Amino acid sequence: MKDEQKGTHERVNQIWVDDAIALHRKYLDGRNGGTRLFLSFKNARKLKFSEQILDTAEMVGAELVEANFQKTSLARVNLFGANLANANMKGCSLVKSDLRGVCLENADLENASLAAADVRNGFILIRKPDGTYLPVKNDEATSFDGINLKDADLSDAKLGRVIGRRTNLTNVNFRNADLTDAVMSNSDVSGSIFIGANLTNADFSGCVFHGANLSGAMLNNTNLEGADLTAAHFSNNDLGYANTTNTSLPRSLETLDHTLRELLESHLLWINSLGQKGRQADLTKYDLQATDFAGINLQAAELSFSNLSNCTFLASRLNMANLTHAMALNSDFSDTDMRGIKLENANLTGASLRHARLSPMVILGTQGQKVAANLKNACLDQADLENADLSHADLSGARLRLANLTDTDLSHTRCLDVDFTGADLRTANLSGADLRGCKGLILP
Repeated sequence: MKDEQKGTHERVNQIWVDDAIALHRKYLDGRNGGTRLFLSFKNARKLKFSEQILDTAEMVGAELVEANFQKTSLARVNLFGANLANANMKGCSLVKSDLRGVCLENADLENASLAAADVRNGFILIRKPDGTYLPVKNDEATSFDGINLKDADLSDAKLGRVIGRRTNLTNVNFRNADLTDAVMSNSDVSGSIFIGANLTNADFSGCVFHGANLSGAMLNNTNLEGADLTAAHFSNNDLGYANTTNTSLPRSLETLDHTLRELLESHLLWINSLGQKGRQADLTKYDLQATDFAGINLQAAELSFSNLSNCTFLASRLNMANLTHAMALNSDFSDTDMRGIKLENANLTGASLRHARLSPMVILGTQGQKVAANLKNACLDQADLENADLSHADLSGARLRLANLTDTDLSHTRCLDVDFTGADLRTANLSGADLRGCKGLILP
């Protein structure tokens, strides 16, 4: 079928495309001689469209396999039934575009915006000279299989019966999106936002939801069989009508052998005796929402994959603690000792870390050996880090969108590929920081 379809498309070359883009620019600017870009039913495989403004273009049924649309604006573009398999669409804008029946198999849409886009299933019929209709594209559903949607924005998007098995959906914004009947089985949706999304009859079996926010999502008859919801944010009421057979859920404090107070007292004894007495606190995969840990010594505690949302750690000690993949939405870490902490892949959206210490921790009994704080791929969107000390910390791949970083010490930090979009960096200390690949970095 694909070979037959390819033969029905007029082949265009890069010169034709460049000339058409120039005319489209005139059209968008309202200048004389401008013409809207019309690629419908044309074969533009492997051609370059990167860093262009192609808003409102017509690309119905176009063959765009392996085409390069990196950082291109495709707002309100009609891509109905187009083939974008293996296309490079990193950072492109598809806001309010028509993507019904599109093939995006193995495409790369990292950091792309599909806000309010229509990605439902659809098929194309063309009329033959004899008056009959020939199906040019007749897929059962739009294909997202194997694609990379990391950090993409699909808020308010209509996805319908889209197929997205084995897909990278980490840190995707699905706020208020319609995913009714969607098939996303065995995908990684860690860190994604599903607030207000409609997941009715959707298949998320086998998916990983670490750090995902499902509060307020519609989960009527949603298939979560075999999914991992540890460190995800939701209420038990949200799951009432979902299929949770063999689903990994956070553990309740009621399952502890001792009370939380007794566990913390034993942990303090373990610290003060250098491990000779007491027992290290292990709260891995527990639901600890809204717990008051203010002033508590949790040095070297195990809190990975735990839900720490809305917790208070004011002036506590979390140095050398393990919070890998922890969910800590809106938690208060103000004035907390977090030296040498592990926060890799943790979600601290909206958290307060004012005056927190995340500088290196000197290891006792060594010749000045230090352990730096690890915040690789952590989400700190809208977090308040005013006056925090993150010197020498590893922030590689972290997100700090709209974060408050005024007077923050980021000296000698490793900030490879950090997203600073909208962050307030006034008076922040970035001396000696490695800022290669950063996004949205605007220095005063």
